[in-house]
Amino acid sequence: MSRVIAAVTGDSAAEVVLSTATAVGRLFGAQVEALHVGAERVALSTAARKAGVNINYASGEAVATLAAAASIEDVTAVVVGARGAHSGKRPAGSTAIGLITLQPRPVVVVPPDAPLRREIASVLVPLDGTATSAAALAEIVELAHSAALRIVIAHVHPPQALPAFSDHLPHEVRAWSEEFIARYCPSARDASLELRVGEPHEHVLDILRESGCDLVALGWRQELARGHAPVVRRILAETPVPVLLTPVGSDQMSSDVRAGEGLAGTMRS
Repeated sequence: MSRVIAAVTGDSAAEVVLSTATAVGRLFGAQVEALHVGAERVALSTAARKAGVNINYASGEAVATLAAAASIEDVTAVVVGARGAHSGKRPAGSTAIGLITLQPRPVVVVPPDAPLRREIASVLVPLDGTATSAAALAEIVELAHSAALRIVIAHVHPPQALPAFSDHLPHEVRAWSEEFIARYCPSARDASLELRVGEPHEHVLDILRESGCDLVALGWRQELARGHAPVVRRILAETPVPVLLTPVGSDQMSSDVRAGEGLAGTMRS
């Protein structure tokens, strides 16, 4: 059976991380185990016991030890807490940053003020119109569809790439939306699509809040340097719900651009 590891790094976030890991484990059909890098703590053991999760303790540097545990073949995902809020922002701590940028498994980052939740009923999946990001998130979409979760797809058109619709706007937008879902989310044809125009990092968080989804799933290239991953950085700083981050490859960039241009071209006349 596959496993989800709940990386319990501190007393204050343990309960919400464990409850999120339980929900993620049910979604993936995986067993949940907690892991704390450091000395045994009564409070953590008590929280794990209340959550019905076994907890293990390990020594070593936190990120390296957690990454090594996550690299075992039967591990499906790692769940880790973010730091507390600062002036309305919630920068992820060094452990979370290390895990999401260094190891290839999906990582769920849990904000400290996320509600306790043992079930996930809805998921927001932002897609940028590339095959690479769609492939990275295909598993979570298929799992969500199989579990009868509500799936909301978000796509933000950059102004310079907006398809040129004709005078039959409602019909063409509907046709474009149906083709977008068929191409990038074929396992969830009944998903709803939220379209916006502008910069993705300015709209995805609003879509998340408006949709009321329990989880947001993002594909990304594991690069947080300045100028990279603005959507991921904004979501991690302000999300009200857990964020599932799945690494994507970079070897399909040129074919993705051609695919995106082809889809946009279907609406041009």
